[in-house]
Amino acid sequence: MTRRWPDYTSVCTRRLSASHLADFEPRRRRATLMARLLDLSETLTDAVLDMHDRVMVSLLREGERAAAEVFGQQGPPLVEQFGTFKSVCAAVVAAREQGADPYQAIEAVVNWQQLVETVREKEVVSTEQLDPLHHAMKGYAKVRSYAPRLLAALTFQAEGKAAPVIEALNLLREMYASGKRTLPQHVPIGFVRQKWAGQVFRNGKVDRRAYELCVLDELRLALRAGDVWVTGSRKYKDLDAYLLPQETWQKRLSELSLDLPETFDAFWAATEPRLTEQLREVADLLARGELSSVSVQRGRLRIGKVTRAVPDEVEPIGRRLSARLPRVKITDLLLEVNACTRFTGAFLNLHSGKEVERHDHLLTAILADGLNLGLTKMAEASPDPGMTARRLMYLADWFLRPDSYAAGLAELVNFQSKLPLAALWGDGTTSSSDGQRFPTGGRGKTFGHLNAKYGREPGILFYTHVSDQYAPFHTKVITANVRDALHVLDGLLYHLSELKIKEHYTDTAGYTEQVFALCHLLGFRFAPRIRDLGETRLYTPEVGTAYGLLEPLVAQRLNLRLIREHWDELRRLTASIKAGTVTASLMLSKLASYPRQNGLALALRELGRVQRTLFTLEWLRDPELRRRVLAGLNKGEALHALRRAVAFHRSGEIRDQSFEAQSNRASGLNLVTTAITVWNTVYLGRAVEALRAEGVDVPDELLAHVSPLSWEHIGLTGDYVWHPEGVPVEGAYRALRE
Repeated sequence: MTRRWPDYTSVCTRRLSASHLADFEPRRRRATLMARLLDLSETLTDAVLDMHDRVMVSLLREGERAAAEVFGQQGPPLVEQFGTFKSVCAAVVAAREQGADPYQAIEAVVNWQQLVETVREKEVVSTEQLDPLHHAMKGYAKVRSYAPRLLAALTFQAEGKAAPVIEALNLLREMYASGKRTLPQHVPIGFVRQKWAGQVFRNGKVDRRAYELCVLDELRLALRAGDVWVTGSRKYKDLDAYLLPQETWQKRLSELSLDLPETFDAFWAATEPRLTEQLREVADLLARGELSSVSVQRGRLRIGKVTRAVPDEVEPIGRRLSARLPRVKITDLLLEVNACTRFTGAFLNLHSGKEVERHDHLLTAILADGLNLGLTKMAEASPDPGMTARRLMYLADWFLRPDSYAAGLAELVNFQSKLPLAALWGDGTTSSSDGQRFPTGGRGKTFGHLNAKYGREPGILFYTHVSDQYAPFHTKVITANVRDALHVLDGLLYHLSELKIKEHYTDTAGYTEQVFALCHLLGFRFAPRIRDLGETRLYTPEVGTAYGLLEPLVAQRLNLRLIREHWDELRRLTASIKAGTVTASLMLSKLASYPRQNGLALALRELGRVQRTLFTLEWLRDPELRRRVLAGLNKGEALHALRRAVAFHRSGEIRDQSFEAQSNRASGLNLVTTAITVWNTVYLGRAVEALRAEGVDVPDELLAHVSPLSWEHIGLTGDYVWHPEGVPVEGAYRALRE
């Protein structure tokens, strides 16, 4: 586990007032201000570039939507026209082949007068109206309003294939500065992709507006890929700048506990026999029909649906246990859990490093995040006269931040993992992760992202990792328009709990071949549930004819040369991610953007194909693995329901404008739901003891299927009053219901 801590100087200076700075001696004051300015400069640079990315994506999405609407309204007549012309052409071809009269052949399929009317009919819809970029061009004025300042303020650099983009950016910068409205006779065009060519090149000339948008769109893609980097940016630096220095990374391998073969040959000597053996074994079992729920039908691999084997007795015993749990208000629950774990001790003042004086006030601020109520509304819901909105804002500024939330969460997870009942659910070595979408509303609506999967309303995702003991040990805010797979490794690497995760599950959105590769290099076993796995492709060290019925699944031979040539770079990348010099999500996002242009990305993908092939073969062979993955993912789905019930205020909309505030909202929700899980685990254990004392048979095999994620007995609404005098003393508990 790697712990990533923020730059406290920059974080602290965001909250320092003028009076705080006045107390510093001059040298420290200047250093603090400089640190703040540098941090602010990087933050604003990244914010501007992110804004540009979002503007361009929104224009392209709007263009796609407009083109689809045009086709939906005027497409059917166009399709009918094409059908008529196709029938006529087919009749003419047949007439020539048979030596028949072409006119008679045409009239045999369509009335002549109808054909004449169709040909002379006014054009149903122009081809241009069906081009999404034609509609995207309507947003030119929006981009033009900020593009001159963007190019004037930032310095872009690149090498190799992205160099023409820099030439084009410099050209536009000069044009904007001088006020020129026409392009020179010769402009860089080597980067213009086919999708833009129809708009950029018109009547033998280069359209200026289309060319500008094309250049700025290419800038967006090159920034994502790392092919272009920006001076003074934190997020869009040169790819090499994120990695450990060449002269030190090998020395760090041992201290990072990375057991990576020194050479590709050593890696392949251990991997190749296992891959070949499993390919032949699965092919043989498939031919004999001995793979559980796996068969070949009409040349396609069919895998039966996995069903989780839950005994019928689990539901009644679960209801009986839930009925014994005490009814409790959320405020009393948090006080009781805090008395056991002291998780509020992890929330230290950013300036002084001291704990808060009133822990109930801190819990109120945490609850405002968790319930999605907000600080002002929470102050109104509290009868305590000292619990003002100003007081809660102070606590939020100085005590609530992602690292303190992560430390407090770790205390809860560690406590729950040691409870006897939790051991029946798992040993804390497996986990799953999934994203849960929350709509954005109010002022935060413009900060949401669109994703066709979730409809046309903007939103954000809370991406959460859950252990096999139902403990959500890591969460982060991600944009809804990126793939979940980019963030899988962050939760495994950067959580602060004592869990030692060895095997991790995701759904299809959490899987890419590059994630397979990095999980292997970092020592995690990656086991995603891939949709349509029967249609996936296997990669083999030699031609696929040696593998019988698996032959249709073999896509191509592995490009082992790529992995060999970049083996040291792969090891350096792994060491850098483990050391925390760059997050796995940031590096994966860059490598995944334009993989065909980056040798390291290609090598990582090829290594991932090796690991994905090994995993697919095991999936076909081992029904227990399939059931284990399904059970892990179901625990994450169950957590979604609890989180949705807790964050019920504001109709579940996230209305915060800043990423920091959204992160606190996600962290607060995760902390509150984890506290509920801890409390339920404790009292479910008490209920089990009570039933057994009454002579009821409650086998451990059934308890392994009972979830601690229920909330019907917890009061989440009403006034939020704290009664510390009602918290049971150490070693005592609330009375169970009869």
